Amino acid sequence: MWLMTRLAIVFYLIIIWLTSIAVLLFVLHVLDIQTVKYLLDLVYNEPQVGTVVAAIALGIVVMSVVLENLIYGRRRRERTIAFDNAGGPVAVSLTAVEDLIKRISASVPDIKEIRATVLAIKKGLDIDIKLVLRSEVNIPDLTTRLQELVRRKIEETIGMEGKINIRIHVIKISLDDIKSKRPVKIDEPHVPFHGYRA
Repeated sequence: MWLMTRLAIVFYLIIIWLTSIAVLLFVLHVLDIQTVKYLLDLVYNEPQVGTVVAAIALGIVVMSVVLENLIYGRRRRERTIAFDNAGGPVAVSLTAVEDLIKRISASVPDIKEIRATVLAIKKGLDIDIKLVLRSEVNIPDLTTRLQELVRRKIEETIGMEGKINIRIHVIKISLDDIKSKRPVKIDEPHVPFHGYRA
């Protein structure tokens, strides 16, 4: 998956760079209008050159479609967990698993916000959790507790027997719930002004 994504990025970068360099050479007058006209005339009037250019253009279009299907088609397929039940096949959406993880966080008061991304892999599930904590807590204890809670809940709910990899990233410790220590403003008594005395 990662290799196909990198291949797609390199492919599109090469296309963008070649196009940008051609436009830049034309704008900077390195590539003059007569040369461009000659090349276009050559492609238009010479059947063999036109065939080669058409084949290159068609190859780029086909390559784009293939890369798009390999990357996004695979991701779409990986958005469900499928298993066979006694009554027939069952598919569970990974979005449902992500929602389940969000609901689990309600039982842990130290977590202010949780974002979960679940990916189906060959041997099980890959879970990436991003946390915003309410206050300063013992992060190793909290994350260990959360990992066990998530693993147990998924195993109980889905009956998952494969490996469940859970990565946790603490992205922020929110101090909004802790009252900030602001200097106390003391209201001084108001003395009325009666004007100047002579």
